[in-house]
Amino acid sequence: MENDVTELCEKILSKVSKEQALDVVRKLYTAEVIQDRRIVLGNILYLLDSTQDDQEDVGISWRNTRIVQDYVWEKLNTGHWKEVWIGWRKIYAVAALIRILNATECLLKQIRRNNKEVKEAVENKGGDFNKRKLIQDTELGDPRCSPVLEDLVKLADMGLLLGAPVLKNILEHVAQEITQYLSLEFSESDTKVQKTLVPDFTLEDVAVKLPQGCQQLEELKCIEEPSMEDFIINYKAPEKPAIISGALSDWPAVSGPRKWTVPYLVRVAGPRTVPIEIGKNYTSEHWTQRLMTVKQFAEQYLQGDCKEVGYLAQHQLLDQVPALAEDICIPDLCFTGEEDDVDMNVWIGPKGTVSPLHTDPKHNFLCQVSGSKYVVLYPSTDSKYLYPHPTPLLFNTSRVDLQNVNLEEHPDFCHAKGYHALLKAGQMLYIPPGMWHFVKSLETSFSVSFWWQ
Repeated sequence: MENDVTELCEKILSKVSKEQALDVVRKLYTAEVIQDRRIVLGNILYLLDSTQDDQEDVGISWRNTRIVQDYVWEKLNTGHWKEVWIGWRKIYAVAALIRILNATECLLKQIRRNNKEVKEAVENKGGDFNKRKLIQDTELGDPRCSPVLEDLVKLADMGLLLGAPVLKNILEHVAQEITQYLSLEFSESDTKVQKTLVPDFTLEDVAVKLPQGCQQLEELKCIEEPSMEDFIINYKAPEKPAIISGALSDWPAVSGPRKWTVPYLVRVAGPRTVPIEIGKNYTSEHWTQRLMTVKQFAEQYLQGDCKEVGYLAQHQLLDQVPALAEDICIPDLCFTGEEDDVDMNVWIGPKGTVSPLHTDPKHNFLCQVSGSKYVVLYPSTDSKYLYPHPTPLLFNTSRVDLQNVNLEEHPDFCHAKGYHALLKAGQMLYIPPGMWHFVKSLETSFSVSFWWQ
């Protein structure tokens, strides 16, 4: 429809005004008691408020909000994140919001100007040409619109990642609106991801090779989805792991038109900015993180010939992209605990992504949506054989590298006795709290974890 972009811009501008955004900063200024910070807030408010008087000069508006964001960026990256004043995060979000509103106003003005030119051209030509094609070329079909909208989503995501929720989390609503619009224009040809054949794995072929003298790993039992009573008595209470089949049979993400594939991921979440782990795993020397869009992540790391590993790990993507949350269901067995709160995280990566041997404090259902993974588990009672890191940051991670075990450095590891298994698409792995687990992707993989207690 020829007015889709216009309607999108008008919808964004109707949700919030610049004056409402400025009120957030005004309240911070009024409540501030530290004199030096109050002076800085006054200057910030002046810069942001001046954008109201310079609506015709987009350059000034854009420059002022950028100055504010750059200044607050320095504040956000000074000292420990937990000690950063919440006001700086709110101001960062407000500056991002004002930049989005400025850009949206500019885009809307340009569209209206173009439509006016089309109308005049029609009147001058007397209708002797394809009017519909001209309108589409001018507005909806203009390829310059999508990059602008993608940049607006990125601005919103940076405000969400580095800022704090303001005005009923308006940045999230704006990002969702634009992402939904862009998904309607998506074509699978827009993402350059190679299609590969689905391999057939065997446990023997993919199993870690432990040195002679180590306890042999036992194949983990696979069961059909149990009743709540059966699960509590036979698995939860004795803290016994199991692979469960049938629990994901009603997930749209597993099969059907909403099956999670790389093209589907790019269509639904392509412009959203996410943190990607780069490197062998989080204990390696050269491990780092980068912010990029889901589309960039797919094109750079979800192809068969990528030289480095990129991993979207332990990210709350379902909160960030509600359309993806509609494709999954929280397993009923999560509600056999003492609390109803369930933490949901998404794990997406290519072949070779590794979560080293580590432990978590909550019950965990690791649901394999697409692809296959190899898992190794050791009970918490074997912790004395697994050499946890002495540093506070990695206290829940073993120093034993299961892919290259060194018994000279870790001689007691030979007493540890664990399980291993293939986790295939449509299956769910129950990991009791405190149980050590190692996970390796055997192919491009989509997983969702549910932590509960």
